[in-house]
Amino acid sequence: MMSKKSPQLRFEGFTDDWEERNLGDYIIQYSEKTKQNNQYPVFTSSRNGLFFQKDYYKGNQIASEDNIGYNIVPRGYFTYRHMSDDLVFKFNINDLADYGIVSTLYPVFTTNEQLDSKYLQYQLNEGSEFRRFSLLQKQGGSRTYMYLNKLQNMILTIPKLEEQKKIGSFFKQLDDTIALHQRKLDLLKEQKKGYLQKMFPKNGAKVPELRFAGFADDWEE
Repeated sequence: MMSKKSPQLRFEGFTDDWEERNLGDYIIQYSEKTKQNNQYPVFTSSRNGLFFQKDYYKGNQIASEDNIGYNIVPRGYFTYRHMSDDLVFKFNINDLADYGIVSTLYPVFTTNEQLDSKYLQYQLNEGSEFRRFSLLQKQGGSRTYMYLNKLQNMILTIPKLEEQKKIGSFFKQLDDTIALHQRKLDLLKEQKKGYLQKMFPKNGAKVPELRFAGFADDWEE
């Protein structure tokens, strides 16, 4: 018999129970591979998100010079590194380009019309069900493998599609707000660094390069 559950906090208008479903019924593997070198931009799928590899490594591309046979990632599709040394996996969605490529260590998949991709991303990256599932996959040694056929065996508790979309959109807005404030914080840190360099004397100087208005005396040792 199918187990039914519901969360403590929900959007108004949703009362149906969530249901345990086999993830394999909702995700679709994508197996297209490159047929020529650098057919599409090379991606790096990291715990901080998905990046163009040249941006991530400051202008360098560390992928093999021969990247024929790499996995292709269409826009809106998932990719992730299938192995982890600490049970943490990060599922990223391609929102960078129409197509990119990753090594064969990174499976690629999408969802069918009954599962919202953003909702699934938050469930996999932040939810307790996936953490419990990944722990079960650890079979000796220090490394855990999460091949796509294993992921498809996961049982995930999900609501109806409309509620999935509401949840995915809600957390996406929160992430966008966090990213905006993070950029502001980074700019402030850079600004502080610049002021620290200019508001103290250096190289034997008696005054700093930048001072508040009204101060002109030399600094003294």
